[in-house]
Amino acid sequence: MIGGDERGPLEGRGTVMSGPFIYLGTWTIKPGKLEAARKALAEHTEFIEQNEPRLIAFHIYFDADGTKAGVVQVHPDAESMDTHMKLIASHLTSMDFIGEIVHEQAFGTPTDSFSELLRGYANAGIPVTVLGEHEGGFTRAVR
Repeated sequence: MIGGDERGPLEGRGTVMSGPFIYLGTWTIKPGKLEAARKALAEHTEFIEQNEPRLIAFHIYFDADGTKAGVVQVHPDAESMDTHMKLIASHLTSMDFIGEIVHEQAFGTPTDSFSELLRGYANAGIPVTVLGEHEGGFTRAVR
């Protein structure tokens, strides 16, 4: 059965919505590297804002202890995530403050190349969640 229930993939669902592609990643910060992480991620965020005009939202968060960080990205589509990964490839090698990846999450159907990356994480024992079917929702512009 395609689509997840007895109604079939489209039956009784109204208009099929194409939602954004949302990515959440969480990682640990190596001991003594919090300030380096803050500086590097601020520069990284500025670089992304200047070079990825299609990216809808990009936010970095730290826990209260400064031992974990996470990123929330909202892309218009999965191809935008691929563009992001290609753009930041050279930056990732300089992020020596990252300890271990804690969790990877994708909301929306990833491209084949991003799926391969996520499979690699999962095969390494990192929890990965992919929720590919967008059921509905909305995005508001902040005023």
